[in-house]
Amino acid sequence: MATYIHLMELGRENLETMEHSPDRRAAARELVESYGGEIVSIYYTLGRYDVVSVVEYPDQGAAARAAIRFRGAGNTRVETLPAFTEGEWDEAVVAELAE
Repeated sequence: MATYIHLMELGRENLETMEHSPDRRAAARELVESYGGEIVSIYYTLGRYDVVSVVEYPDQGAAARAAIRFRGAGNTRVETLPAFTEGEWDEAVVAELAE
């Protein structure tokens, strides 16, 4: 499975009803699982993004569909980034540049 990072900005409604965070996390896990993925970790952050999650998906299409559903389901803006482990980076990028 490939790893992706979801950077999320919560909208005003979500910020005003933070007590519903456990329910929202459960719903997010179900949504990701419906696309064959798994949330590895969720972090609440201070700064530009309110939530950062590390997620594994079977392919890019699944990651894109989940991100679209997150945005469409509520009051959240999502930026999705593909992520590479050090080994994946070395194999996919560094090795090719060394040739």
